[in-house]
Amino acid sequence: MNKDLYIGIDIATENVRAVAIDKSGAAYAQASAPLAKVIAGDDKRLTQDVRSWVGAVSKVLSEVGKTLTEKQLSAVSLCISATSGTFVITNEQGEPIADAAMYNDGRATSVLGRAEKIIAQANQPGPFLLANTPEFVISYLSSTPLAQIATDSSHSLKIGVDLENISYSPAALSTAQALNIKLPKLELPGSKLATLSKEIADQLGLDQIPIYAGMTDGCTAQISAAGANGSVTSLGTTMVIKAVSIKNISGPAFYSHLLPRDRYLAGGASNIGGISYKEFASDIDNWNQKATQFGVANMVCYPLPAIGERFPFLSTQMPKLESNLASGEVERYRAILEAIAFTEKYAYDLLEQAGASISSQIFTVGGGGKSNLLSQIRATVMNKQVVIMAKSGSDIGAAMLAYASHNAQDNDLAKALSDINIAQTNHFTPQDDERAELARNYQSFLELTAKYKG
Repeated sequence: MNKDLYIGIDIATENVRAVAIDKSGAAYAQASAPLAKVIAGDDKRLTQDVRSWVGAVSKVLSEVGKTLTEKQLSAVSLCISATSGTFVITNEQGEPIADAAMYNDGRATSVLGRAEKIIAQANQPGPFLLANTPEFVISYLSSTPLAQIATDSSHSLKIGVDLENISYSPAALSTAQALNIKLPKLELPGSKLATLSKEIADQLGLDQIPIYAGMTDGCTAQISAAGANGSVTSLGTTMVIKAVSIKNISGPAFYSHLLPRDRYLAGGASNIGGISYKEFASDIDNWNQKATQFGVANMVCYPLPAIGERFPFLSTQMPKLESNLASGEVERYRAILEAIAFTEKYAYDLLEQAGASISSQIFTVGGGGKSNLLSQIRATVMNKQVVIMAKSGSDIGAAMLAYASHNAQDNDLAKALSDINIAQTNHFTPQDDERAELARNYQSFLELTAKYKG
């Protein structure tokens, strides 16, 4: 069968997913593999063994390669998406001097601040390399020294990037120099970074296809749901919120990613999300039924899994918050769902005030979209239609970027993305029966979190 396919990989917190799609967005092969568990330390560190990145990516690509071979199909390009702010420090040879620091590592508030802690604790001589997750994996896939692999402006944004000039900020360059860190070369999303090496391609059952620069998981989730348009909430382990802007906007707790050539995906990633109700996940339908019958909670909370928040509040000291004790587990679960909706509304309000265009529909991707109760609460709280996408996610968004990168004229990814069909499955509209009570709780939520507003 003569059909060009495009592979997207999403390296998340707990697993790696890969998918191969065609121009219509139809998936022909999918695979997933677990990652090493994130390890917490007494000094607020949150780390992960980087060897699991390579192992899991190899496994999913091998499965995708096998499926495509059986179907007599082949892929023509590859793109990788990963969590924003997760990185590893290596020596000049590309060997890690410590486990990767996760996006929510509490040792410092910035990437380079965490890098400073890692270098001090490793007690090794420099110079050092800083690699975001994609670069480290691409180095392996292409059999290219890590020092020669460029990064994209999206995954490196938290290092400190000037999007107008596609360069590191003076502050980032100064800090990196003081720490003896060599930062990777910057490229725009859609740029070719490497080619799958023959040895690795043969092992995986793939051709030697180009590997293009991608964007972070929040961006690819948005792309999978709305292309280069629309406001998107990604509800996975964490909650990532993005809206489209024609200008580069930012604030204390949010920022914009450039989608070449002329779109900005503005927003940020919260530390709350699916992880906040993880203990209920194994019997989620039962808890949803009970929480629906219970009705609006008589308490409000901010369900952080650990101390520290990134968006829409920026504070390394923000703890889990509760206005009062829940009457039981059902009310506690219901309050967590409401808190996610309140946080989402507050985040979109911040973005709109800064100049972003918030669409009349909120497109939703990720596992959180499978909860009808959560979707209904969100629609009522935000007074907007919540749309659940049929087949979406950061892996699909990465595959869409692989298509756009391979076919775009003058690297106009936004325009190329419009070629791809994006299917929807369900719609939730605001309901009047809980509107007043949820509005009351939202005001209580604002009071509860007021101390941590920027």
